[in-house]
Amino acid sequence: MHNIRRFKLTVSLASLLFSFAAQAIWYESSGQAVIHNGNKQQARQQATQEAIKQALLFAGASISSVQHITNGLLADDHLEVRSSGEVDKVELIDEIYEGDVITVSIRADIFPQKIQCRAAAYAKSIVTTWYPIKHRQQAVVGNLFDFGQHLAIKLQHEFNQNSQNSQISRVEPYYLKLENGAPVAIELAQKANTQFVLLAEITDLGTMQNAGSSLAFWEKTTASRDFSLSVAIYNGNTGDKIFSKTQGFTAAWEFDTHESVDVSSSRMWQSEFGKQVTSLLQSLSNEIDHTLSCLPAYGRVLYVNNEQISINLGQQQGLRKGDQLTLFQMNQFYDPTGKLHQQYQLHSEVVSVSQVFANTAIVTAVSGAPLANIQANDFVARR
Repeated sequence: MHNIRRFKLTVSLASLLFSFAAQAIWYESSGQAVIHNGNKQQARQQATQEAIKQALLFAGASISSVQHITNGLLADDHLEVRSSGEVDKVELIDEIYEGDVITVSIRADIFPQKIQCRAAAYAKSIVTTWYPIKHRQQAVVGNLFDFGQHLAIKLQHEFNQNSQNSQISRVEPYYLKLENGAPVAIELAQKANTQFVLLAEITDLGTMQNAGSSLAFWEKTTASRDFSLSVAIYNGNTGDKIFSKTQGFTAAWEFDTHESVDVSSSRMWQSEFGKQVTSLLQSLSNEIDHTLSCLPAYGRVLYVNNEQISINLGQQQGLRKGDQLTLFQMNQFYDPTGKLHQQYQLHSEVVSVSQVFANTAIVTAVSGAPLANIQANDFVARR
């Protein structure tokens, strides 16, 4: 009989999303092993090492010190050990014996700075929509009612040109209000097969006349235009907001106030107003890209065909043939204090990428074992 390898990971959602720079993240995991010939100590060590190893792999940390950590953990009467580097503390929570199977649960304090290198290896996919104008009467000047459509395409272009860790893979051709938030984010992410959702709204597009000097009455009256964009990024798997910002400026409006301006023309984007919009979008795309770079790269299971699984990660996300991934299911739950947590239930079989396409890939079990209990909308993450 082979060792049983199961794993359940629980991590605080708030810590995972908002505390990358300052704090370590607590991962709770459990591992199981079969007791052979009554050797409980060996089985206990195997189960403990498996739990620590899987937690570190999922977090993207090194596993070079697993054996050292395991030995120290088991030898310590207080069930606690400290190590240098990526793992600050590991605590043994409990151990349960059921027949010839032992289950060991541990809690690991892993520094997220080490997550970045592995998480940044795959590009995070984003879906967005056209951006509505909050006060549509402001669009009368210049006839800019379709400005939000072109703005979304422009932002996608900036991501494609400059971003290293994320990409807007799809722009849905309709408007969504920013206030709709989480409910539409999950639905939109599933529809577009993306990990993140970007919602935005043009909150200011007003114009103001600037009268010429009273001593030079013949001078032409000029105008200035305000621009303000509110943006929010949502985790498409959970609906949680992970980024929000409002940016804006005031620039000269070089067009006649009665003129209808072609928002797709080079004349528009080479004007002072257009240049400042472009600059704002560049800054915004860089900031979002930096924010997402440290977050784990997840993909979804699209369908299961016998022992082959299709996922929504591919060449454009940086996936390569031979890459090994972890299959898991994700659930949310609230603790007695009302705090929201994420629960990750990892499949014991490691899968490897056998075929890669533009935005999808085929994975199979490394061991060749049957992939039971995997279904569409389960998740994969890089090991």
